[in-house]
Amino acid sequence: MSIPTRPKLVVVVGATGNQGGSVARRFLRQGPDQFRVRGLTRDPSSGPARELAAQGAEVVGADLNDLESLKEVFKGANIIFSVTNYWELFFPHRIDGSRQQAKALGLGGVREYAGRVELAQGRNIADAAAAATADSLDANGFFASTLSHAGRCSGGRFEELYHFDAKAEVFPHYVKGKHPRLASKMSCVQTGYFMTSHRILPESYFAKMEDGSFEMRFCTDPGKLVPHLDPAADMGNFVYAVYQSSWCGKEYMAEGTTCTFADWIAAWSEATGKPARYRQVPREVMVKACGDEDFGGEITDMFDYSSDPGYAPERLLRAEDLRKAGIDCPMTGLRDWMMKQDWSSVLSKSDVDL
Repeated sequence: MSIPTRPKLVVVVGATGNQGGSVARRFLRQGPDQFRVRGLTRDPSSGPARELAAQGAEVVGADLNDLESLKEVFKGANIIFSVTNYWELFFPHRIDGSRQQAKALGLGGVREYAGRVELAQGRNIADAAAAATADSLDANGFFASTLSHAGRCSGGRFEELYHFDAKAEVFPHYVKGKHPRLASKMSCVQTGYFMTSHRILPESYFAKMEDGSFEMRFCTDPGKLVPHLDPAADMGNFVYAVYQSSWCGKEYMAEGTTCTFADWIAAWSEATGKPARYRQVPREVMVKACGDEDFGGEITDMFDYSSDPGYAPERLLRAEDLRKAGIDCPMTGLRDWMMKQDWSSVLSKSDVDL
């Protein structure tokens, strides 16, 4: 008579967000006999939190600024997914407080302040995971959403791309230096440009012209390839595939399509039937289009960095590598994603950008 195995405990940071929610749902799909999911969120009473609980997750409140509370919720975890959100300190209901905090600390602005907060939260996650899961974490059980280190990869030319470096300073560098055992179980998953980014950069993605056509305006080299990801649909698929691989200590790029921004807008034109083109613009044009100088500076540095040395300069494993190893890893292609979107709000824009 065989003894039934206990389901693995998967702890997901940011379980109501795009990435964390995708990971939580993917493991829940396997059924409660294989995995039980503990989703961490700031507000367990929120609508998305209740929806996740209805799907079978244990949803608990967590504060990434509180190391001891993280140790408690990580206890017994076999798998952990980590993600931090640099941008939340730019949200309209928080931006004024962020500016006040940056000023009180003598920092250069919200960009630097948000980077400090994200760095500290990432270290808390790493420290808590190392302390609470020494005897429980699977051999490839620690997954960290991260990005490349812009300062290092650019030879020091991009020293203020905070939402890249705050992640990379921890995942992998801090973990490798302070927690080698955890590092041996860590998979660092870099993410491509979110396919949904047009929602926060509408004037840069879709500037409407007098003749009714549209123009995409970034400072990125039109010939430079960049990765693109549908995070809500595919982050879970990717993390689950890496877990199935049993590969340990590797670094990855999660993306559904890699193409130029000129290719991106051409595909959009094909999907919508609207004429559109790409135009490379100076940095100051992008910053102005973003509306806020701090936000615009951070965003524009990312698009500039994507030209040289490139969004992800390192050699990273991708979905195709997992598939070659016989592991199923479905990812959403850019054209397929575009065909499923409702573009009416973009197409009905009345403002004309000159």
